Amino acid sequence: MSEQVISREQDYLKISPYSLDKQPRALYLISASNLWERFGYYTTRGILVLYMVKMLLFPSEKAYIIFAAFTALLYLTPLVGGYLADTFLGSKRAVVLGGMLLATGYFLLSVPGTRFFYIALAMVIMGNGFFMPNISGVLGQIYEKNDPRRDGGFSILYSAVNAGAFIPPLISASIISLLGWHSAFFMAGMGTLLGIAIFYFFIYRHSVLPKVKKSHYLIIGSGLVLAVVLSEILVKNSKIANIVLFLLGGLLILKTLKNSFQFSAQIRNRLFACLLLTAFSILFCVLCEQAAMSLTLYTEYNVDRNWYVWMIPTVAFLALNPFFIMTCGPLISKLWTWLDTKKMNPSIPSKFAFGTILVGLGFVILPLGISMQESTGQINLWWIVLSYFLQSLGELLVLPVGLSMMTRLSPKQMLGLMIGVWYFATAVANVLAGVVSTWTVLPSENIAPLATSIAYSWVFGILGWSALFAGAILLGFVKPMRKLIEGNMGQG
Repeated sequence: MSEQVISREQDYLKISPYSLDKQPRALYLISASNLWERFGYYTTRGILVLYMVKMLLFPSEKAYIIFAAFTALLYLTPLVGGYLADTFLGSKRAVVLGGMLLATGYFLLSVPGTRFFYIALAMVIMGNGFFMPNISGVLGQIYEKNDPRRDGGFSILYSAVNAGAFIPPLISASIISLLGWHSAFFMAGMGTLLGIAIFYFFIYRHSVLPKVKKSHYLIIGSGLVLAVVLSEILVKNSKIANIVLFLLGGLLILKTLKNSFQFSAQIRNRLFACLLLTAFSILFCVLCEQAAMSLTLYTEYNVDRNWYVWMIPTVAFLALNPFFIMTCGPLISKLWTWLDTKKMNPSIPSKFAFGTILVGLGFVILPLGISMQESTGQINLWWIVLSYFLQSLGELLVLPVGLSMMTRLSPKQMLGLMIGVWYFATAVANVLAGVVSTWTVLPSENIAPLATSIAYSWVFGILGWSALFAGAILLGFVKPMRKLIEGNMGQG
């Protein structure tokens, strides 16, 4: 259902307040809204495992599994939220609804104990489902189809997302030490409310929205309550969640294969290449998702976080990834542009291979650091910094390229489905990341560094060498993969 903006309001949203980049006013407002929404999410993501272990006294294994189910569902619900926005609500209503659900979830997390814990996670899951797929859609509506400013606008939005991820780890530890864990969740809710207020007063109120039938409100409301209850059940029961996830995955892959036969052999080859590279991305994401799981607890107990006179909080290390993304991202982008002018720009499979190798190196170096650990069983903090640096470089070669691959190689009739496949793969990776994280837990729940360092070294080594092996295999298949991809790109 399309959303129209009347002439005066259209001018308000599309006119540029700055003469330097000529981007529309709406871009900065949407980016500010997204920044504060991400501020809320990354505040919660950074402290959730530590909160479950230290405050709720959950065993590490249980904390990993709950976090894995939570993050996996975060990547599935956008399929529902996107559909409801397209069919009933419109994208702007969906953004406001999603933001309110997110803020409510964070505020419920700020209530001590487990009474509202699971329902809070469920509300965050559903809120993300409405917000995440639709905020980008709102920005896309501001630009005309062939507007040359579009790519630059989405780059600014991506920068805002990373800024929203960078700030929370730097301040949440101070909030926790001064005011307690629950104040950090309350801060996440307030940040999200600020983002939604910006969107509501400066975007939503300047738009003409599609009409919604009263019967549709009843359908949406009933469906939302059911979805929240179902999400709560799935977070509590990870085995059921995993069964549901893999059943949906099987149906999604069958649907993809069935639809692919509507097209020529060349287009089918490109779709097959997309599926193969998406499968490789699962291993990549399993490693990256360790940051909020096993790497967080490893940093808490097994890393000497003293730097001169400061003790660096564990959560602060999670700022390294967005910092490296923000600083290295523009350089990598310029590198691709320069290589393209020299006809040397690596192919999509090559970027995936090198990205996988880099994230593998980020984990292979950790057992090396553990082999040089102090008598206390702790390693120097610079090993963790180097690991995050290598992981971030790998991310820049895989994740942005992956979504770009889906939009470039998929026929228009299957674009939504293929993006759904990509996000489903990320959901699977989160589940597997939770399972892998449990391998670091000793049967006795002993957290003494000397006792746990062997388990961590073993798991990080397996992950790292698996990624190096997978990257090397993909490098060996670059030529046949390029043949699948680089057929007649004019088709479809």
